[in-house]
Amino acid sequence: MNEHSGGKRPRNIRSQNRRLILDLYRTEGSLSTGFIAEHVKLSRTTVMKINNELLKKCIIMESGKGESTDEGGKKPTLFRLNSLNQMILTFHIKYESVVFQLSDLSINSVIRDEIAISRNSGFSSIIVKMRELLEKHKLLPAKRVDSYLSCMVAVHGGVDSETGICIHSTYFPSWGTYNNLKEKLEIGLGLTCPIYVDSWIRIKAYGENHKGLAKGYDSVVLIDAGWHGVTAGILIDGKIFAGRNSLSGEIGHLCLDSESKVLCACGSTGCFEALISIQTFLDRISKEKKQPMTLNDAFKAADSGDRIIREPLDNIIKHFVMVISHIILFFDPEIIVIEGDYSSGCEYLETGIINLVEGLSLPRIKRKVPLIFNNRNSVDTLKGASILAMDKYFRF
Repeated sequence: MNEHSGGKRPRNIRSQNRRLILDLYRTEGSLSTGFIAEHVKLSRTTVMKINNELLKKCIIMESGKGESTDEGGKKPTLFRLNSLNQMILTFHIKYESVVFQLSDLSINSVIRDEIAISRNSGFSSIIVKMRELLEKHKLLPAKRVDSYLSCMVAVHGGVDSETGICIHSTYFPSWGTYNNLKEKLEIGLGLTCPIYVDSWIRIKAYGENHKGLAKGYDSVVLIDAGWHGVTAGILIDGKIFAGRNSLSGEIGHLCLDSESKVLCACGSTGCFEALISIQTFLDRISKEKKQPMTLNDAFKAADSGDRIIREPLDNIIKHFVMVISHIILFFDPEIIVIEGDYSSGCEYLETGIINLVEGLSLPRIKRKVPLIFNNRNSVDTLKGASILAMDKYFRF
């Protein structure tokens, strides 16, 4: 698990090597050809060829001279990322708002803004709001054809990232099924750059794998669980795994109790998401405590030993453990990261899940999968979108 693991020599060699060198420019600043060759384990000739390609595309630029070696000689030319040459447009369509960010090629935020939308807004009306954000910051029309590297749009729903077709969005039923979001965006936004659409949780998982707690791992499962449900982003061999029908990660709709009558937003009963509903949990304990309870209140009370809180929380722990155990057996990931409202620092909940997961199934095999609750260092979805946009550009 090395951040700069060396040049690839099988197929896609050119693309892989460009990405390795680009990652160095992102993280290390001004670099010489010799420094790059040493760190990515490629010849100076290969590095020079890739550098010349990046120079022609204005992705990098000369930034002066480095120090001479101990033996003397010419000072090496230094190169750095030309961060402001092109920009990356990213959008996150949330339940009641659209969040926008303009980033440079170093993944630094240049502009960030947000605009409200009504719940279950039609996709066409959301595009109008997206245009409003671009026009507000005078980003349309673009100053030149290649002003933007690409536009990445993160949505809530099962999306085929290759075609941009949304199979279904539980929280935006007005979108219908098999809705070609990419086609609508291309027409509605009037951009000349490539537009990519993908599930927000997959994009976020990709960001966590490059800049977050899951950095450097080849296989990752990121679970987000909270007020708006449960979903997961899965990476295998460092690549987003969406599944044949783009349904991978919809763990919130795993049926854990076939006899349950608790209705889920998807229309089924007994789903994981419905069984750990925060609202249902708070309604129950508020009734028993005869006073309104917030999630933070409940977590503090559970950590203090409150049995009224711990009893329903034990059921939630049990459901989490069932799903995590299945994930481990299905995907055998190197790391599982849990984020969202259920990752809010409740020691009783977190230790309960971790301890039970370690004791489930295949007892003769020692569990080595790190299970991390991440409530402070989460990589923003839009940052993940910028990273993914850069990688898509250099892959193709």
